[in-house]
Order: sequence, then structure tokens, then C-alpha cells
Amino acid sequence: MGRILVIDDEPSTRVLFKSRLEDLGHRVTLAANGAEGLMAARSNEFDLFLVDIALGSGVDGFEVCRRLKAVPQTNGVPVVLISGQSTTREDLHRGYNAGCESFLMKGNMTLLEDVLRAMLRIKSLKDDLAVQNYLLERQNRRLQEEMRHRPAGEEESMAPGERRGPERPVGLMLVGHDGLVMHADRGARDLFGAGLEGRSLGVLAPSRGLEAFVRDARIESRVGFRLDLPARAGRANRSLLVSVTPTMPRGGSDLSGLKAVAFHDVARSGSSSDAGFSMASSNYDLPLVEAARRIYRTSSIVGSSLPVIQCREALERALHGTGSVLLSGPEGAGKTYYARTLHFGGERSGRFIHLDVESVSQKALATELFGKAKTKGLVHAADQGTLFLSNVEALPAEIQASLLQLVERGELKTDTGIERLGLRLVASSRRPLDELDRAGSLSLDFLALFGPHRIEIAPLKERPEDIGPLAREMAASISSGGVLLTPQDIASLEKHDWPRNVRELEDCVEILCAAALGDESGLGSLPEVLRERGHSAANQERIPVGSGHGELQPMPRVEATGSAAGAADEPVSLDLYERLALERALEESEGDKLAAARLLKVGKSTLYRKLKRHGLS
Repeated sequence: MGRILVIDDEPSTRVLFKSRLEDLGHRVTLAANGAEGLMAARSNEFDLFLVDIALGSGVDGFEVCRRLKAVPQTNGVPVVLISGQSTTREDLHRGYNAGCESFLMKGNMTLLEDVLRAMLRIKSLKDDLAVQNYLLERQNRRLQEEMRHRPAGEEESMAPGERRGPERPVGLMLVGHDGLVMHADRGARDLFGAGLEGRSLGVLAPSRGLEAFVRDARIESRVGFRLDLPARAGRANRSLLVSVTPTMPRGGSDLSGLKAVAFHDVARSGSSSDAGFSMASSNYDLPLVEAARRIYRTSSIVGSSLPVIQCREALERALHGTGSVLLSGPEGAGKTYYARTLHFGGERSGRFIHLDVESVSQKALATELFGKAKTKGLVHAADQGTLFLSNVEALPAEIQASLLQLVERGELKTDTGIERLGLRLVASSRRPLDELDRAGSLSLDFLALFGPHRIEIAPLKERPEDIGPLAREMAASISSGGVLLTPQDIASLEKHDWPRNVRELEDCVEILCAAALGDESGLGSLPEVLRERGHSAANQERIPVGSGHGELQPMPRVEATGSAAGAADEPVSLDLYERLALERALEESEGDKLAAARLLKVGKSTLYRKLKRHGLS
């Protein structure tokens, strides 16, 4: 299914193309002249432009094509010029000079499907190449940086066959914020099968955690997830390492906002920690940092309870300093978010490096942190940045002593001498601060590193007044403003004790949003106290509303004026608002039910069910 923009000044031609293209399964946007078409092309993402040569007013089709090809945002999208009469040699010459890929006669609908298939294949290949080039460019920048800092003669001293960088991925995908595959290269299709576009990661790799791993890579890259694919016809078992990079390239590319998911073969990449470190080193560039600095701010921490106010004040005090910080709180309370806020909200110029101490064996921990021989460790990657150690109470005593020397003196003792490094240490623990003091797992000298910067994060059940604001913020983010939680939803959320804290709340809000938009498949995962609300939400109560260009805006206040929604004395109810929303969507889409479903952000079957219930079908 492609997203196609048709620019034609003849109403009958626009209707004809819209009907035919939608029958073929494509999403169609119409524009009546060149100026309107250029504006639509800049405001949305498309896979193909169909442009009439003889536009009646303003710029003609050749000029529209030239302008589309002159803008980085649209120059990779194929343009097919359409004409109501035979194209002359001069027309062909002007069209190809303007950058079009093909021509099509308006009356020749028999060729339309073949031309569309060819053009969309070109677009798919260009997208594939763009992803490959983007990731290769990032890897090349990392390798060039390594070469600049490599001591003279080191290249010659490397053993034959020694690995100099991460292996090329065996498969690549582009995934949207909703977990659906937008594009997959040939390698990904070999791994998961054909027809990946539009499918969910949760369906491709059920019950393996891949969907959650990709979803959580919102700003920073994530690496090191292991995925074991069972054998199938013609293929043996495959063990893969997965890395996710939020794609935010410059130049207005339509890759912005998506995530590049790379699959590496474990057999080629070596250990998970080695591959993860190599990939992490290459996934760090300015656009991601700029986005992170806008998101990770103390003002973005939602909540008005006393514990949250105290945490914000403590973070502000620690933000611009260089002292080590210790975060304490239960699982899922947001310790990683607070750690990133300390890094990106401050003035650190280096990287944010995160290591879960419990995820690495004590035998390998020293090598992972400090490196060995010519291999650099995580402390080198965090130079001039932040090293975040979660579950810090699992650190062995000898590593505590080495970190103490590094943080206090800026010195790391190695086999070849003393290295000078400067980093900020942020640590976290699931244990309360007073319990850490009593447990004795951390030395008194190491605990003294954190001085006054010891911040305790309260569990969600101890601050119920924060649940509503947090849930509303999450719903707005997850659904791009398309779902509003009702007071009944908030009341149900406040009844739950949230043993997994903010992380569990976000998972539940995501399920509720999916149910509101017509997908009830995840309702069984809701806690018992919320399950009934979820089914009710899926049926009628929560009205999705749009927030952007070409979408429905929130419904205005209903006045008793005797509108088509009911008599003047009919009481205001959710049913009334739903009927008004349906009528308005049908009016704005000129009766096109598929377009109305997109405006309301619901599935087609959900729309037909609601229309039937209100007698609008």
C-alpha cells in the first residue's frame, strides 16, 4: 500500500484516480492546483506523485515536478506526469529534464497498476539505499574518529583477521512509533519472510521482547538485545544481536521520527558485549543529542506530589555540578530517566554510557568497564560524559576502589601506565538509601563519593495524585494526541497499586490507547481492575481526536440548538459527542468512509460498527 498525491485541476479526473487507486489499496490525497499540491507534499509523506501536465492555473505540471525534485524532503519520491492527450517529443523532453520518472495517459487505466508497481518499487529501493547510506555514514564517522586517535603504528601491529569494527548487519528495518514495519531490506525479509511492511514486531517475533526493546529506544540508541529465531523451511536456527537507532538525519529527510533496526549475526559479531559496545560507539551524533536535550529536562518530569517536587529540586542542585549522584528507587520508578536528565540537562560534552552491573558476570565486569590490552572499556567511551551504573550494589570491592580513584583523581591505572580521564559517575539501586548504608555491599569510601547528591524516588503507589497527569501525558505521547483518557479511566488507574511503577503504567496506557483506536488484542494484559474499563473504551467511551493538518480537531462545546445529533432538549452525553464526531468526519471527508476512519484514527471495522449503532450507515 502506497501513499499517493494526485495533483489535477479536473474534478472528474481526481475522483476517477481516487476511486481506482483506493480500489488497489492505496491511500490517496487530492490537490486541485500546483500550489495546493506543493503545500501538501511539504506537509505530509508520500510514496508517489501523480501530476497533470496541463494544470489550468498557476504553475504547470513541469514546474511542479521541477520544484518537487529541488527539495530534499521530496526529491526521492517518484513523479509520474499524466496527460489527457498524446505526449509530444517536446513534452517528454521537458518532463525528463524536470526530473520525472514516467508518463501516463489519463484514459489508459490498464497501465496504471503496472506503472504504480514499478514506481513504488523504485521508491522502496531508494528508501533501502537511504537507510544503508545513513547507517554506513555513521559507522564511517566513528572509524575516522578512531583512526585520528589511534597511536602511530598500531594499525600495522594488529593481528591478521582481527576485527576492526562492527560487522555489516544481516538485515535492516525501518519501524514506526507504533511498532509497525515501514520498510525492510532483503536481509530482513530473508530472516522474517516476505510482506513485512505494515506488520507488527510483536507478530514477527511473538513473546520475545523485541517490540518493547525497539519501542523504548525513543531518543538514544539501544544495543545488545539477543533474538533467537527458530528454524523454518530452508533455514536453520539463527541467533541475532539487535540494535535500534532513532533516525533523525538532517536535511528534512522523511526518515525522521522512525527507528532503524539492525540485525547482526552473533556468530560473526562475537560476544554480545563486544558487539554492543562497537555499535553503541557508532550511534551518537548531534541531531540525537539536540533532541535529547529538549526532552530530558527537569521541567519535563510530570507530577505535583511532594516526593516529585523534592526530586526535581535535588536534580536541579545536582544538574550543573560534577559530583557523583546516587539514585534509589524501586524497579520501573524512572531512575534511568533521571540519570539521562542529569546528563543531557547539564553541560557534559561526552556520551551517556549505561551499564547494568547485574547483566555482566563479575569475572568480565572489569574488562567491560576498564578494557584490556588494546581494547577500550566503557570508562573510555564515557570520557567527558556520564557513566551510569544501574544496580550498583552488585559492584565487587576491587572495582569500587578503581572507580573511586578514577572519579576522585581522574586517573586510571593500566598495564602501560596512568591514563587521564574525566567522567561523571551516576549510579542507581533498587534498595532504599538507608538500607544501602546498612547492607555493607558498598564501601564507606565509595558511598562517600556521592556526598549530598543522593536522591530517592518514591514508588507510584505513594503518590497517587501523580497517576492522572502521568497517564494523560503518556496517552498524548503514545497516540500523538489522538486519544483522550476519560475521568473514569483515570479513576480506574488510580485504584491499582502499580507494583512495577511508571513502567507498568505506561504499558497499560498504551494498551488502553490501542483499544480506543480499534485494536482490542492486548486487553487481556491489563490488570483486573482495568480490564472492564478497557473493553468499555474499545466499544464507545473514548473518542479519538486529531491534532494536526488534515485531522479532526477536538469537538467544541455542544450547545442545545436542535442539531442533527438530537433534539434541543437531549442531555449531553458521550453518545452525543460520538455521533457528532462521526457526522463531522463524514462531512469533512465528503462521505468517504475510509478517509473518515483516518480522520478519527480508528480502524475501518470500528468505524462501520459505530456508524451502524448510530444509524448513520
